[in-house]
Amino acid sequence: MNPAVNFAGLSNNGLGVLAGLSTAVLWTATAVCFEASSRRLGSLAVNVLRLAVAAVLFTVLSLIRTGGLLPAALSHDAWFYLGLSGLVGFVVGDVFLFQAFALIGARLSMLIYASVPLMTALSGLLFLGENMSGRALLGMALTVVGIAIAVGGKSHPSNDGTESRSRRTTGILMAFGGSAGQAAGLLLGKRGARGIDSFAATEIRVLAGLVGFLVVLVAAGQTRALADRLRQAVTPGRVVGDPRQLRSLRPTLLVLCLGALLGPFLGVSLGLLSTQLLPAGTAATLMSTVPVLLIPVSALAFRERITLVEVVGAVLAVGGVAVLAG
Repeated sequence: MNPAVNFAGLSNNGLGVLAGLSTAVLWTATAVCFEASSRRLGSLAVNVLRLAVAAVLFTVLSLIRTGGLLPAALSHDAWFYLGLSGLVGFVVGDVFLFQAFALIGARLSMLIYASVPLMTALSGLLFLGENMSGRALLGMALTVVGIAIAVGGKSHPSNDGTESRSRRTTGILMAFGGSAGQAAGLLLGKRGARGIDSFAATEIRVLAGLVGFLVVLVAAGQTRALADRLRQAVTPGRVVGDPRQLRSLRPTLLVLCLGALLGPFLGVSLGLLSTQLLPAGTAATLMSTVPVLLIPVSALAFRERITLVEVVGAVLAVGGVAVLAG
């Protein structure tokens, strides 16, 4: 599908906004799925498995649409930039971000992560020659400030109340590294996906990301542990262990598969479509509203208390999105 083709009468801008917001909604659901899965399997295992499931889904889709396992007739440039986008965006960005979570906690990490749209917009201006209108800049500023207020105002206990200054500094650097990885992944993906169907382009990104995480898995010495966990899920009666943990593995894998469908398969593909149709900074801003969307989810699903500061931040973020969409 040519990304410039209108859908349901929408302009390219309208379709890009719809794709970006849909990505945020899908990633919100994905975050819940992967949080539950990570508690059982660990974050590294979840990252490998989610991309493996997504790779299978893309392969099946490619077989149905073209009769081949991989997208055909892609240029060497497309393979290079899309593959690099998958490595930088999926692997480098996520590894740094998860490490930041462990060092400085989710609140401060996500607060720094709100800088992704700004990094993306600046990089898009410098490397892709993308200019943003005054309205778009205003909408982006409102959204980013709203996200920062909402995330910054949410109370999260620190993992280590006596964390050292060096630990905090390292965590902050990791969070900025994750933000830079996400921004670079978006820009490289946009560069490689010019004139290419977003699902075909995302398949290449996912395969590259999967290879990268498999390398990380081997380097971390966790290959055998992951294989044992999967064996338990398939044949729990043959494995000695806590019966309650073994019974929980199969539902955990089902939740992980749902997250892979909503996130790396549908969400990332729509996110790439949004960057194809909009300036990269605008698309990144729309997709970065996940922390705001998680506020009502946390309140309804996990009975967490919503503060006034979070409400103010959410209102600002939604107002910024309205300006961008207008």
